[in-house]
Amino acid sequence: MLPTSSESMAAYSEMRTRLTGVLADVPDAVAATTAVPTCPGWSVTDLAAHVYGVPRDVADGNVAEAGTPAWTRSQVERFAPMGLADLVAGWNEIAPGFEDTAAGFPDLIAGRITFDTGVHEHDLRGALGQPGGRDAPSVMIGLEFMAEGMWGHIGREGLHPLEYATPGFAMTLGTGPGRVRLETDTFTLYRATTGRRSLAQIRALHWEGDPEPYLSVFDGTPLRPPEADIEE
Repeated sequence: MLPTSSESMAAYSEMRTRLTGVLADVPDAVAATTAVPTCPGWSVTDLAAHVYGVPRDVADGNVAEAGTPAWTRSQVERFAPMGLADLVAGWNEIAPGFEDTAAGFPDLIAGRITFDTGVHEHDLRGALGQPGGRDAPSVMIGLEFMAEGMWGHIGREGLHPLEYATPGFAMTLGTGPGRVRLETDTFTLYRATTGRRSLAQIRALHWEGDPEPYLSVFDGTPLRPPEADIEE
């Protein structure tokens, strides 16, 4: 299901250009005091520090704890004091070399990097009230990345296949007879599968079949749905 590493990094590069264009217009003081609703406890600056910190740590060889909460927390602690303007400049400086290197990573690792940063693009846009990039390749990569794990959950739970039906992304997760169909727009599906819609919002989408057994599919990943609804 996953794209190649080269495809993931091409999407990452496009996303970086798009997102740094948005962030470049945000004053440091505003970024430091603007909360990110989808990342509780973090400001825009904190989240930008994580986004910058991934290529920075890879370049520095600081990858022993890569992907762990401790690694992410350390990035915020070390890099947030730089301020948003320097984080944006630093990301643009280091990213081209990082993107070339990561294009040679295993497909799963490159896909995970693009997936994580893609989710955070829209976390940042939501915090700043600057929507955009909702039909970008990074969105499709995120959907494909999450589908891998959700497919396995459906199989373990013995559920009928789940059919995603959106204008930009169609896929059936699972095998066997029968199916339950979820029809929505592509961006809503993307945010629902990445822990950015509440279970109440997921339940209220257009389902053909009983959604209740499938809520655990959306709640069974590290990206857990929030208790409160998210409006973007």
